[in-house]
Amino acid sequence: MSELVASICFLISGFAFLFESQKIRVLRFGSLGGDFFPKMLSIMTIVVSTVWLISSVVKLLKKKQSIRLEFAPGGVARTVAYLAGFALYILMLDLFGFFLPSVGISLFTYLLLKEKTRLLDFLTAGVYSVVMVTIVWLLFTRVLGLILPTGRLI
Repeated sequence: MSELVASICFLISGFAFLFESQKIRVLRFGSLGGDFFPKMLSIMTIVVSTVWLISSVVKLLKKKQSIRLEFAPGGVARTVAYLAGFALYILMLDLFGFFLPSVGISLFTYLLLKEKTRLLDFLTAGVYSVVMVTIVWLLFTRVLGLILPTGRLI
Protein backbone atom coordinates (compact mmCIF):
# COMPACT_ATOMS: atom_id res chain seq x y z
CA MET A 1 0.00 0.00 0.00
CA SER A 2 2.86 2.41 0.72
CA GLU A 3 4.06 1.92 -2.87
CA LEU A 4 0.63 2.96 -4.12
CA VAL A 5 0.65 6.12 -2.00
CA ALA A 6 4.23 6.96 -3.01
CA SER A 7 3.51 6.47 -6.71
CA ILE A 8 0.47 8.75 -6.51
CA CYS A 9 2.54 11.39 -4.69
CA PHE A 10 5.27 11.19 -7.34
CA LEU A 11 2.66 11.42 -10.11
CA ILE A 12 1.14 14.54 -8.56
CA SER A 13 4.63 16.01 -8.09
CA GLY A 14 5.49 15.31 -11.72
CA PHE A 15 2.41 17.17 -12.92
CA ALA A 16 3.10 20.04 -10.51
CA PHE A 17 6.69 20.31 -11.76
CA LEU A 18 5.51 20.22 -15.37
CA PHE A 19 2.99 22.97 -14.65
CA GLU A 20 5.64 25.09 -12.93
CA SER A 21 8.18 24.49 -15.71
CA GLN A 22 5.76 26.08 -18.17
CA LYS A 23 6.36 29.37 -16.34
CA ILE A 24 10.11 29.41 -17.05
CA ARG A 25 11.08 32.21 -19.36
CA VAL A 26 13.00 30.72 -22.27
CA LEU A 27 16.36 32.33 -22.95
CA ARG A 28 18.22 30.60 -25.74
CA PHE A 29 22.00 30.70 -25.38
CA GLY A 30 22.62 27.61 -27.44
CA SER A 31 20.71 24.60 -28.58
CA LEU A 32 18.82 24.05 -25.31
CA GLY A 33 16.61 26.54 -23.54
CA GLY A 34 16.54 26.96 -19.78
CA ASP A 35 13.21 25.13 -19.65
CA PHE A 36 14.45 21.92 -21.28
CA PHE A 37 15.71 20.05 -18.21
CA PRO A 38 12.82 20.91 -15.87
CA LYS A 39 10.29 19.84 -18.51
CA MET A 40 12.22 16.67 -19.37
CA LEU A 41 12.63 15.67 -15.71
CA SER A 42 8.96 16.31 -14.96
CA ILE A 43 7.86 14.23 -17.96
CA MET A 44 10.21 11.43 -16.90
CA THR A 45 8.79 11.62 -13.36
CA ILE A 46 5.25 11.35 -14.74
CA VAL A 47 6.13 8.34 -16.91
CA VAL A 48 8.02 6.46 -14.18
CA SER A 49 5.39 7.16 -11.52
CA THR A 50 2.60 6.06 -13.89
CA VAL A 51 4.37 2.74 -14.48
CA TRP A 52 4.95 2.45 -10.72
CA LEU A 53 1.27 3.21 -10.03
CA ILE A 54 0.07 0.57 -12.49
CA SER A 55 2.51 -1.97 -11.05
CA SER A 56 1.33 -1.22 -7.51
CA VAL A 57 -2.33 -1.57 -8.46
CA VAL A 58 -1.65 -4.89 -10.20
CA LYS A 59 0.23 -6.18 -7.13
CA LEU A 60 -2.63 -5.16 -4.83
CA LEU A 61 -5.22 -6.81 -7.08
CA LYS A 62 -3.21 -10.05 -7.30
CA LYS A 63 -2.80 -10.29 -3.52
CA LYS A 64 -6.45 -9.50 -2.76
CA GLN A 65 -5.60 -8.75 0.83
CA SER A 66 -6.60 -5.96 3.11
CA ILE A 67 -4.98 -2.65 2.35
CA ARG A 68 -2.81 -1.39 5.17
CA LEU A 69 -0.46 1.57 5.09
CA GLU A 70 2.88 0.97 6.81
CA PHE A 71 5.88 3.23 7.20
CA ALA A 72 9.42 2.43 8.24
CA PRO A 73 10.34 3.62 11.74
CA GLY A 74 11.11 7.33 11.58
CA GLY A 75 10.01 7.51 7.94
CA VAL A 76 7.30 10.10 8.44
CA ALA A 77 9.58 12.33 10.53
CA ARG A 78 12.35 12.07 7.91
CA THR A 79 9.88 12.92 5.13
CA VAL A 80 8.60 15.97 6.99
CA ALA A 81 12.17 17.04 7.76
CA TYR A 82 13.14 16.71 4.10
CA LEU A 83 10.12 18.69 2.92
CA ALA A 84 10.97 21.46 5.40
CA GLY A 85 14.60 21.37 4.27
CA PHE A 86 13.57 21.56 0.62
CA ALA A 87 11.30 24.54 1.32
CA LEU A 88 14.22 26.23 3.06
CA TYR A 89 16.42 25.37 0.06
CA ILE A 90 14.03 27.16 -2.29
CA LEU A 91 14.08 30.25 -0.07
CA MET A 92 17.87 30.18 0.21
CA LEU A 93 18.31 29.98 -3.60
CA ASP A 94 17.04 33.53 -3.87
CA LEU A 95 19.38 34.79 -1.17
CA PHE A 96 22.58 32.80 -1.75
CA GLY A 97 22.35 31.57 -5.34
CA PHE A 98 22.78 28.02 -6.55
CA PHE A 99 25.98 26.75 -4.99
CA LEU A 100 25.69 27.11 -1.19
CA PRO A 101 22.03 26.03 -0.82
CA SER A 102 22.62 23.09 -3.17
CA VAL A 103 25.56 21.90 -1.08
CA GLY A 104 23.33 22.21 1.99
CA ILE A 105 20.39 20.25 0.57
CA SER A 106 22.74 17.59 -0.83
CA LEU A 107 24.41 17.21 2.57
CA PHE A 108 21.02 17.10 4.31
CA THR A 109 19.68 14.48 1.88
CA TYR A 110 22.78 12.32 2.25
CA LEU A 111 22.50 12.35 6.03
CA LEU A 112 18.74 11.70 6.02
CA LEU A 113 19.23 8.58 3.92
CA LYS A 114 21.59 7.08 6.51
CA GLU A 115 19.92 5.09 9.27
CA LYS A 116 22.55 5.97 11.84
CA THR A 117 24.98 8.82 11.30
CA ARG A 118 28.51 8.78 12.60
CA LEU A 119 31.10 11.55 12.61
CA LEU A 120 32.73 10.10 9.48
CA ASP A 121 29.37 10.34 7.67
CA PHE A 122 29.42 14.14 8.05
CA LEU A 123 32.85 14.31 6.43
CA THR A 124 31.81 11.94 3.64
CA ALA A 125 28.56 13.84 3.09
CA GLY A 126 30.40 17.15 2.95
CA VAL A 127 32.95 15.98 0.41
CA TYR A 128 30.26 14.25 -1.66
CA SER A 129 28.04 17.35 -1.63
CA VAL A 130 30.76 19.79 -2.65
CA VAL A 131 32.03 17.51 -5.44
CA MET A 132 28.58 16.72 -6.87
CA VAL A 133 27.31 20.31 -6.74
CA THR A 134 30.54 21.52 -8.38
CA ILE A 135 30.11 18.96 -11.17
CA VAL A 136 26.49 20.01 -11.70
CA TRP A 137 27.47 23.69 -11.68
CA LEU A 138 30.26 23.10 -14.22
CA LEU A 139 28.01 20.99 -16.42
CA PHE A 140 25.20 23.52 -16.52
CA THR A 141 27.25 26.72 -16.74
CA ARG A 142 30.31 25.72 -18.73
CA VAL A 143 29.13 22.85 -20.93
CA LEU A 144 25.47 23.74 -21.52
CA GLY A 145 25.89 27.49 -21.17
CA LEU A 146 22.89 27.93 -18.88
CA ILE A 147 22.53 30.53 -16.16
CA LEU A 148 22.00 29.24 -12.62
CA PRO A 149 20.48 31.40 -9.89
CA THR A 150 22.71 34.03 -8.37
CA GLY A 151 21.89 35.22 -4.88
CA ARG A 152 21.02 38.69 -3.74
CA LEU A 153 23.36 38.45 -0.76
CA ILE A 154 26.38 36.94 -2.50
